[in-house]
Amino acid sequence: MDTDGFWALVESSAAGGPACERAERLTARLAGLPLPEVLEFQLRLDEVRAPLDTPGTLAVAEVVLRGWVSDDSLWYFYVWLVGLGRDAHRSAVHDPDALADHPAFRLLAALPYAQWDDHDFPEWETLNYCAHYAYEQLTGEEDGLEEALEAIGHDSPCNAEFDEPVWTPEQRAARLPRLTALFADAT
Repeated sequence: MDTDGFWALVESSAAGGPACERAERLTARLAGLPLPEVLEFQLRLDEVRAPLDTPGTLAVAEVVLRGWVSDDSLWYFYVWLVGLGRDAHRSAVHDPDALADHPAFRLLAALPYAQWDDHDFPEWETLNYCAHYAYEQLTGEEDGLEEALEAIGHDSPCNAEFDEPVWTPEQRAARLPRLTALFADAT
């Protein structure tokens, strides 16, 4: 599976039913592919998540989540960004402040944080497990995907790690002026 195939699967999973069933739709589509394609999907997921592992993406999460960012919530925020599709991912990597124009960000900013329910939070934790569940469906092996990845020398990351310093609140506001303004009144 190449990068285009990965994005096609992720983006197409947004259609066809309720958002809360998106991971199940994606898992079913993956389970209908040859086993090597399921492995490749996980490799592509790890590849597209890697460039999000920056202080800039952390700063975006801090703005959106009003500073309530843990290791887990940041990791799940990354995959939520992936779930928004290739264009949102490109913005997050190259021009994170441009995300202020994305409908998902505008929707979050319009809804007071205190009123968010489980479906509003910008996270898609279950995307992390779609390939694992599909691999298990195809092989019957619960840890089959991890073993297959280890066999090719790949270790999927499970936490954010930055090579650069984390932005200060002042740097965050200066580098993300539109997002900061968008979420300024969202309490």
